[in-house]
Amino acid sequence: MRRVTIENKDEKTLIRSVVRAFAVLDCFSEDTQRLTLHEICQQLGLPKSTVFRLLNTLLEIGYLHLEEQKYSLSFRVLRLASFIPSTLNMRVIANSELRHLGELTGETVSISVLEGTERIVIDVVESPSLLRSIVRVGEVVGLQTGAVSRVFMAFQKAGLIGEIFGEGIVPRDLDAELAEVRALGYACSIGDRVSGASGMAAPIFDINGACNYCISIAGPEARMLAQRDELAKHLIASTQRISRLYGNVETR
Repeated sequence: MRRVTIENKDEKTLIRSVVRAFAVLDCFSEDTQRLTLHEICQQLGLPKSTVFRLLNTLLEIGYLHLEEQKYSLSFRVLRLASFIPSTLNMRVIANSELRHLGELTGETVSISVLEGTERIVIDVVESPSLLRSIVRVGEVVGLQTGAVSRVFMAFQKAGLIGEIFGEGIVPRDLDAELAEVRALGYACSIGDRVSGASGMAAPIFDINGACNYCISIAGPEARMLAQRDELAKHLIASTQRISRLYGNVETR
């Protein structure tokens, strides 16, 4: 059984009981639609008395249903979920994170969507530096090279690689590269598309764990490599926050 992590945040910004209440809702999944008190306690790692109070509150306000000593989500949750497609899209969800990431890194930040064997740039925050990478909204790029391409290949079905390269030659070390991307949680490329430029990318996962969006940071090779670890830390933190907003409760 998976364990739901309750992050320790500044008490000034988060109300603990609210965080815990939503953690209860996160316990449910396609494979665990009905849970006992004991099972929820196991996932949360909280005392039985605390979890019991949380469950009673969620029952009282209509977000949980109890039958035969097992809890399940109510239709009230479904009602809220039904509003999402009409009010949110990925550009809206990701925009504030893109701007925040651009401020933290000082480099050009963009988000791309996977379309077949290509990716399309759907939003960009440009670096304020005179020496910067230029990325345009609407730009369509093949998936043969680059950090974004490696991320999409790493987290898609294996058949995508064959479609990308067709009858061309698949790079000899590609399997090892993609395994490293999955292990690190991000990809880094140097001079793949533009000499002297470097890119770094990390995946966004949706509610079903699929990766159809990716955020990248691009800039001059020397500047990017000098702060690679710091850039990777900020990038992964941003994609994980977006993944959670996008409905993923098990961000990698």
